[in-house]
Amino acid sequence: MNKGVLMVIALLASSSALAQAPMGAAPYVQVDRVTTGKDKVTRRSIGRTEAIRTVRVSSAVEGFLMEPRFKEGAVVNKGDILFEIDPIRYKAAVQQAEASLDELNARIMHASARCRRLQSLQESHATSREETETARALLAELTASKAEAEANLVKARKDLADCTIRAEITGRIGRVSFTEGNYITTGEVLATIQQMDPIYVKFPLSQSDVNGIFHGPKRIADVARPQLTTATGRSYPKDGVIRIVDTALAANTDSYNLWAEFENKDDVLTPQGIGALTITLTDTAIVTMVPLTSVQYDANGAFVYVLDQDNRVQRREVIAGNVQGRMQSIYSGLEEGEVVISDGSHKTRVGSVVRPVFTSNAETKTVKGNTMPQEDAPTAVRIADVIMESDTTVLTCEGSQVEAIRKVDIRPLVQGLLIEQSVNDGDVVKKGDVIFRIDTVRYEAAVNAEKARIEQLDIRIEDARRKYERQEQLVKGGASSADERDSAKATLDQLIAQKSSAEAALVVAEDDLSRCTMRAPLDSRIGRVSIAQGNYITDKKTPLTTLYQTSPIYVRFSLSENEVLSHFGSDSQLLKMADISLVTANGKLSAEKGEVSFSDNSIKSDTDTQNFWATFPNAEQQLLPGAVVTIRVSRKPECKVCSVPPEAILTDTRGRYVFLYRDGRAVLTRILCGSSTASGRIPVYAGLDADDRVITTNLADLEDGSPVVAQQPEQQQQ
Repeated sequence: MNKGVLMVIALLASSSALAQAPMGAAPYVQVDRVTTGKDKVTRRSIGRTEAIRTVRVSSAVEGFLMEPRFKEGAVVNKGDILFEIDPIRYKAAVQQAEASLDELNARIMHASARCRRLQSLQESHATSREETETARALLAELTASKAEAEANLVKARKDLADCTIRAEITGRIGRVSFTEGNYITTGEVLATIQQMDPIYVKFPLSQSDVNGIFHGPKRIADVARPQLTTATGRSYPKDGVIRIVDTALAANTDSYNLWAEFENKDDVLTPQGIGALTITLTDTAIVTMVPLTSVQYDANGAFVYVLDQDNRVQRREVIAGNVQGRMQSIYSGLEEGEVVISDGSHKTRVGSVVRPVFTSNAETKTVKGNTMPQEDAPTAVRIADVIMESDTTVLTCEGSQVEAIRKVDIRPLVQGLLIEQSVNDGDVVKKGDVIFRIDTVRYEAAVNAEKARIEQLDIRIEDARRKYERQEQLVKGGASSADERDSAKATLDQLIAQKSSAEAALVVAEDDLSRCTMRAPLDSRIGRVSIAQGNYITDKKTPLTTLYQTSPIYVRFSLSENEVLSHFGSDSQLLKMADISLVTANGKLSAEKGEVSFSDNSIKSDTDTQNFWATFPNAEQQLLPGAVVTIRVSRKPECKVCSVPPEAILTDTRGRYVFLYRDGRAVLTRILCGSSTASGRIPVYAGLDADDRVITTNLADLEDGSPVVAQQPEQQQQ
């Protein structure tokens, strides 16, 4: 048969088919009617944790910092002593202020007695009015000076009290900025305390949601229940309470910022961590419901295809709510009884006519007003026990930084010629070793002058005391007046006050003399010496050198929030469970093991990582501040984790999950897991308990809540 004949036959067949099927026949689509049901209306948002209160601990006075009273990373209570500034000069200042006030009181007593005596003499015309007025003016001047002296005493006592620095709040204290032996100036921040329990989560919520669903900013706290999902994907066990709604919308977002408060007794949440908020309306709402397959999404959000009375397809944008089994709650956009396409929408377009086929009533049943498919027959599955094993997963932290635990700047604090330099750059010194010495001649002279002044005052005090005692006897015998006695007493009190002031000045002079000799406040290594012997020191606060404690030593490393929570549960648990090893810059594994000492109080929001400090003995002082090393973090062998067979684990866009076997049902459970253990099983850090059992077969046939029947459990190797 030639090609022409074949072509004719094909054309005839095509014409016959077209004659039998009308052009543009409407396609069949599966449809369902919109029903109603009960639902908890929810909204979701992404938030960050914030400390409710943050206090930067600073000094209100300057002086040498004494040993801190806490461990870095510890929880401190309100009122606890944190730091002390050397109080010696402030005690002397109080003594001098008290002495000045005592001296003024004595002078006022003397001036009062003189005024009374002159007033009496003036009445008998034995003295001039001018002399009396001069005495009164002096008394008034002294009385005014007393107010100033009292104010100076209040300030001196406050300065002395400020030498003891206490915690203003209860919270966790972080890394100290300055260690013992440093000279602190006024206002320098020494450490930061953050309140960790309870804790805030700050999150945005649209104006329409706040005003529409949750009844406005004033009522949202009463009708909304916030729930938190951490960075690991796990639900936080405690619900929160909305405490604050911002007074204005955030710029360019049409949203309110809100703050929800959560209990945080186990330190799972760390400031600046990220989390997902689900905000649920506490009142149950009646909502419309459609099959899950009806709801589609694009860049504008959720939508469905609705049929009008002529079976013409319309697109309808909706606000989708919660999923209930195979049904989807719709918060707005649909009315009960409307018809939506649940399957076959790909065969249509907006405005086209379709032929609807309703879901058969025989295949469906109604549960509390919601249309749900009938339950399938149980699926036969095998199950395996969750067992506890040691975890061999290692987290590698490259770029970790070596830091001195203590660093002290050596400042002269007195002026003079630098006559002795006992160290060179890089020397190792012991606590108490002399490092520098400034010429002491002027300072020794100042000490001797104050001592001589005190000796002179002692002589004058003894003479004044004899005169006062003689006046006492004369007054008793009627040979002298009370004013004369009071004047003698005032002179004695004035000299005693001057001696007290001189003793305080001696303390300051002796402290200046002691500052001429600078000693190492700790076993350490000398840094670069900035001013050499022979120079005249004028700037008292410029460091001459810096001392670094190198044994033991810190190494600072960072882990992501997800790594901390998934592998250890919280930063406080990491401190107990982590096994720390170190690899030097040349790739050599150190024989020394480290211990995690403390963590940063907050997560760095730009990297979502948290800093930790591990302490290494550094007995050979191979590690020096500023070096870059690699830290390896694993769980201690005794800190076991749940493990499951690898075939039990499934993955979707939200992460990994397993099906648990519970009461004849498959229960979908989200997990966080690592790489395989020595036995080949997979460690699970979150989501499972030791007595759980997981399904290992026919997983593709299961969904959350599917009925299952267990076959013989697999044998476990303990």
